[in-house]
Amino acid sequence: MNLVWKLLRQNISKGQFAGFFIANLIGLTIVLLGIQFYSDINPLFSEKDAVMKRDFLVLTKKVGVFNTLNPEASGFSPKELEDIKNTSFTTQVGAFTPSRFKVFGGVNFSQKGINTEMFFESVPDDFIDVKTDSWKFSPEENFIPIILPKNYLDLYNFGFAEARSMPKISEGLVNMVNIDITISGRHNYKDFQGKIVGFSSRINTILVPESFMNWANENFGEQANAKPSRLMVEINNPADPNIATFLSKHGYQVEGENSAVSKMSYFLKIIVGIVIAIGLIICALSFFVLTLSIYLLLEKNMEKLRNLRLIGYAKKRVIRPYELLSVGMNFVVLLLSVAIVIVVRMKYCEVVRNVWVDFEGSGMLPALAGGVIIFILLSCLNIIVIRRKVE
Repeated sequence: MNLVWKLLRQNISKGQFAGFFIANLIGLTIVLLGIQFYSDINPLFSEKDAVMKRDFLVLTKKVGVFNTLNPEASGFSPKELEDIKNTSFTTQVGAFTPSRFKVFGGVNFSQKGINTEMFFESVPDDFIDVKTDSWKFSPEENFIPIILPKNYLDLYNFGFAEARSMPKISEGLVNMVNIDITISGRHNYKDFQGKIVGFSSRINTILVPESFMNWANENFGEQANAKPSRLMVEINNPADPNIATFLSKHGYQVEGENSAVSKMSYFLKIIVGIVIAIGLIICALSFFVLTLSIYLLLEKNMEKLRNLRLIGYAKKRVIRPYELLSVGMNFVVLLLSVAIVIVVRMKYCEVVRNVWVDFEGSGMLPALAGGVIIFILLSCLNIIVIRRKVE
């Protein structure tokens, strides 16, 4: 083996193999770094909430002149509801039910009180993000549990209270306040005792149980049933690029940040895909450089190969030096690429942790798996090319 190798290596062009080595190292590093970066960063957009393990969108239609002249156009038709339910990213859909009666509420403090007109909405109980045993209604008890948006309390504490030098109010204190509620309609009215049982970070409206809303609309509702103008959609992955495409195509708007997350994830996939494609192109070009170099080396050594075969050397023994050369170079490239990715990953992980405290990353398995696959593929192609040329 040593004698054969000494004989065949005389015509090796170091420049050609150095070109292959550098090109392959750059290409493979780009590919592995793209794979590793995407696997590390993607959970920032797609991972489920640590507590609820569920993601939601609140859909509405864009308000324009047509909606103003025709209020019915703001609602979702049965066909539109069915289309939303049949999308790949939808788990379940719930409609907001508005109050079709008048609501008047007040809070009394000693001799003073605050009274105002109000509105109620309801959603199916499965979409509520506040856990409480009080979320139920019975007409005989005259009690209505209410859930307010968390930002209502924040607006008071950090806006109104700060500007007026008034004391801030905690959630526990608000839960102790009783609200006098009167609903009226169809020339009839009824008094209730309301109480705030929680604050929602998910739904931006004044919520009451769906059972109360159905009962009150049936007995006091003055308007006909209308198509729902807001929908709550549970989705299986907020980073699904199909979400942004679907919303843009149908002209729907989203309350909250999930739409932005979907778009950001979509662009992340595009950018990473472009980077990986560039790396693969460089790897392919380096493969052709190595193949061309080996072809030239074989051509220069063709007479020696014939003589070795004629004096009794087996074909495998003659081919083996070239196979070991190509596989060995690919293996060294793999090791150096992985080492570079580890160093670069340590750097960008430090940056990501500054804005994402809980960042942990996905480990090096994605990059290692991708590198091993590319190494095996290139090595097998090199061996096939060498054997065909020698034959």
